[in-house]
Amino acid sequence: MPTGPGGQDPIRLSRSATSIGKGVELISATFLPGRGMNVFQITALIPGHGEVSLLVSPLLASASDVLNGQDDDANGSASTGLGGAVLVPWAQRLSGTSTSTQGTLSANWNGKRLSFPAENAGSNMSVEGLLLSRAADSVKSDVLPDGQSVVAVFHTGDFGGNWLSTIDVTVEAQLTAHDLDLTVTAHNTGQQPAPFGMGWHPFFAIPSGDRANALLSVPSQTIMEVNKQSGKPTGRMVSVAGKDGDLSKAGGTKLAATAFGATYTSLLSGVASGPVAELSDPSYNYRLSVIPLTPDITSMRVIAPADKPWVSIGPNTNLDDPFGPEWDSPENAGMTTLAPGATMRWKVRLEISQLGASTVMP
Repeated sequence: MPTGPGGQDPIRLSRSATSIGKGVELISATFLPGRGMNVFQITALIPGHGEVSLLVSPLLASASDVLNGQDDDANGSASTGLGGAVLVPWAQRLSGTSTSTQGTLSANWNGKRLSFPAENAGSNMSVEGLLLSRAADSVKSDVLPDGQSVVAVFHTGDFGGNWLSTIDVTVEAQLTAHDLDLTVTAHNTGQQPAPFGMGWHPFFAIPSGDRANALLSVPSQTIMEVNKQSGKPTGRMVSVAGKDGDLSKAGGTKLAATAFGATYTSLLSGVASGPVAELSDPSYNYRLSVIPLTPDITSMRVIAPADKPWVSIGPNTNLDDPFGPEWDSPENAGMTTLAPGATMRWKVRLEISQLGASTVMP
């Protein structure tokens, strides 16, 4: 492959099919180490349909045209509109006040100043995290018994003077026949504590294009309330049980012509497992399960426009605008205080299965 976005070669994990076309299985996963290890594409073998793309992304050959660091991609913003961006040191968005540096916002945490880029000129809201446009300092891949793995290390320092301590971020992925495990680890190598949050912003395709009959299940009946005028959270959680936003129905809810857009909280665990969100495409006879494997993942951000054949399910550790006045404290909004020498870990499993098969937890 030619050098990709961020000046680094894309990394493609792959494996040979073993089901002989009789069952669904993952075939490949492509990452962009030059762009914060964005999970650019995942493909699966679907009986009757061949190799199918599971994420919404442009062709790899044109990725550098979109992820070029210019205009709409300033500060890596375009990374959050395709594939699956890794979000650190916070997930979702932050609000802030303008600074003397154009395009930069600031917020206070425990009396100390944090700074971050605005999403566009004149906005008081940030982009999602500071890893979006950063290139990896090292990348190493390996072979598994039924697939491949990759580990990328980012010596982020203090994120260009924006954060309060120096942080090393490691992104690891393991691809096997039915699972893609994604693990993000942050280690505070500095001398002072720093706030930290993690998340993922994947765009899962509905390959058949049959959005009306696609099924979505999210293990929650509670969402973060948002001010309709400002778009910011109010600091309250509200019930959607029995309402249009309730996606907790066993087997999933048909998307039909309904648009969904909310952060689901108070995630519910199954009888023998943790919380599991599912997106099913009955026309292609498969299901994708998003399975949080670390307890700090306390919310899922769901975006499903009524006129688009995709759904975003983002498992995050923190809620929107965690430094905002609407929360009693950043900790109540899911931010972790990462002490010097401490490590924080975020892990999610993406599992593919045929409809009618149960989700298998480790």
